[in-house]
Amino acid sequence: MTITAVGAGVTGCASRVPEVTTAAPPTVVCGTVLSESIAGPVVFDATRRLPVIRHLTVGDVLMFRVARGCDEGADVSWVPSTAAHLVKAAYARDGQMAAVVLKPDGPHASFRLTGTRNGRVVASVMVKLAS
Repeated sequence: MTITAVGAGVTGCASRVPEVTTAAPPTVVCGTVLSESIAGPVVFDATRRLPVIRHLTVGDVLMFRVARGCDEGADVSWVPSTAAHLVKAAYARDGQMAAVVLKPDGPHASFRLTGTRNGRVVASVMVKLAS
């Protein structure tokens, strides 16, 4: 097997020094900064089919997108409600949640997050944190 690397040049930048950073940009959903961690947290898209979530992201939290855009959000709940608490939310234009940041209430937390709009489930994910 032969592996070939092809270099690509950048044009139009001869007079500028490129800005180099090792930090991730802020995590923003619908204009709300959910995280400014330089490590770049994972935001799980609960509007799509996901495997069971077993690990936390940066900051020992879980971040979920519960709406596909910023026009219409979802009414979000998790069961049992004592398994996690809301740290931050991003809201869609209709005032409903578009994304949530949850802090599990223990290292073995287990809960189902559900987002509904007009009585229809639009986001769902199961969390069972691994020990």
